[in-house]
Amino acid sequence: MRFNSFDYFFFFVIVVGLFFAIPQRFRRPWLLAASLLFYMYWSPVFILLILYSTTIDYFVAKRLERTEGTRARRGLLALSYVTNFGALFLFKYYDFFMASWAGVAHAIGLPAQPPLLHLILPVGISFYTFEAISYTTDVYRRSYPAERNYPRLLLFIVFFPKLIAGPIERAWHLIPQFERETRFDYARVREGLAKILWGLFKKIVIADRLALYVDAVYNHAGRHVGSTLLLATLFFAFQIYCDFSAYSDIAIGTSQVMGFDLLRNFRRPYFATSIADFWGRWHISLSTWFRDYVYIPLGGNRHGFWKTNQNIFTVFLVSGIWHGANWTFVLWGIWHGAFLLLQNVWNRFVPTVVPPGPAKRWLQVLGTFPIVCLSWVLFRANSLQDAGHIYRQIFTHLDPAAFYAGSLKHLAYGCFGIAVLFSVELWNETGGYRLLWRPAAKPVRWLAYAGLAVLIVMVGVFDGGQFIYFQF
Repeated sequence: MRFNSFDYFFFFVIVVGLFFAIPQRFRRPWLLAASLLFYMYWSPVFILLILYSTTIDYFVAKRLERTEGTRARRGLLALSYVTNFGALFLFKYYDFFMASWAGVAHAIGLPAQPPLLHLILPVGISFYTFEAISYTTDVYRRSYPAERNYPRLLLFIVFFPKLIAGPIERAWHLIPQFERETRFDYARVREGLAKILWGLFKKIVIADRLALYVDAVYNHAGRHVGSTLLLATLFFAFQIYCDFSAYSDIAIGTSQVMGFDLLRNFRRPYFATSIADFWGRWHISLSTWFRDYVYIPLGGNRHGFWKTNQNIFTVFLVSGIWHGANWTFVLWGIWHGAFLLLQNVWNRFVPTVVPPGPAKRWLQVLGTFPIVCLSWVLFRANSLQDAGHIYRQIFTHLDPAAFYAGSLKHLAYGCFGIAVLFSVELWNETGGYRLLWRPAAKPVRWLAYAGLAVLIVMVGVFDGGQFIYFQF
């Protein structure tokens, strides 16, 4: 069930209502049952895949904790990796690699007809796989003890608010929270519901409204010139941010209502002053996962400037592959890795000419946003051919007379949503958010709640599609 559906509304009310109504000792089993039901609502059969991998990881972690030999411990960790990454590869990447190999073979004149499986991608597999890997790796590193309670480990994997699209949690952060006593806290519930409301606004009013224009243009890219393609790209930059961050807001808000804290996933990324800063603000739980489990094991920054940049580039290449089994995602990862490499080279070898201050900060923001925005072409394009056409048109055929092809209503709603988002984000960036929770701001706060609710009802797109990151 989608977070922006009435099904989820009733599910949320029932789950949260019973969570606080039943005794403390029954709350964790109730959350586990609700989370399993939530996932089986999507695809009942794939719950078996989660149970299989979690069971393997449960016994692997327990054995890791009491095993001393380095070789044996590496073998156990490898078993966990093969179990989790093997399932991810089979369902998400097997057909992609086989088709790519066949394409290369045909290009050099070799016959190749590899068998393709055409498997349905299990919902959320990229997210819960990374959580499982982080758990067994932390046990292997002896930075977190093996979980002795199987239902508690399973709840960590399937906890419904973050199950489908994150944030990507860590065992050390979430599992201990399941053991502490939870009480109804009005302040936490109020703030959690406010996050949910803001997330629904971003999804229903901004993201799904912008999608009407973006899909119309990108799904028929060959019919459009650079002007409309540039506008669709700009709209998509805000669509994907509002879509993905909305899921995180609702997940974090839902958890907060029940007394649990999830990892932060976004921090106003379009105010980033560099590509490195952008990735410190965008999908933070994934960025830190790659830092801890890929970048640092590769050597991090311990072996000199060029080796550090090689490690960074490798991380972004893997990040692109993680996002999707398509060459457009691979190139999207390479794009960010290449620009981060250029940024590091510039910072090391080119002297700074602009003195620190607000002017320099805003110049950096204005320089970073176009790079990020243009990278979204690769993320959204249906094929490499479409991406190439879009870039050519943007840089060679900007026709002001054809700057918008479509309904002026969509343009007005889209610009309005972006304006609201920018105003709120700018206010938060300058520290204004904390003022909203002062007692004196209560009338303003409730006026904002009412305004968001009215806009959702009046302007929202209630037949919008799934969240974009569900496909990953």
